[in-house]
Amino acid sequence: MKIMTKEEALKLTYGNIVSMNNEKNYDGTCVRWRVTGKVKTWKTRPVEFKVPLKHGMYDYGYMTDDNFHLFHEYGSCEKCGY
Repeated sequence: MKIMTKEEALKLTYGNIVSMNNEKNYDGTCVRWRVTGKVKTWKTRPVEFKVPLKHGMYDYGYMTDDNFHLFHEYGSCEKCGY
């Protein structure tokens, strides 16, 4: 499993799918999250970024500079079920 880097996270666009390393589905495959918007960055805080994500019908969240190491590209590991 390849952990996502900050550069890869900043290149995400609407519709890309990422998987979370610490969450699994009932069948053991990685939980998929879909990017639902544009990556937000700030000029005054260049280290910080925010990527809006959606899982399922009602679960929303963000990939940020604090938690991007918990994600990887969907299909980059044997547990993704790709």
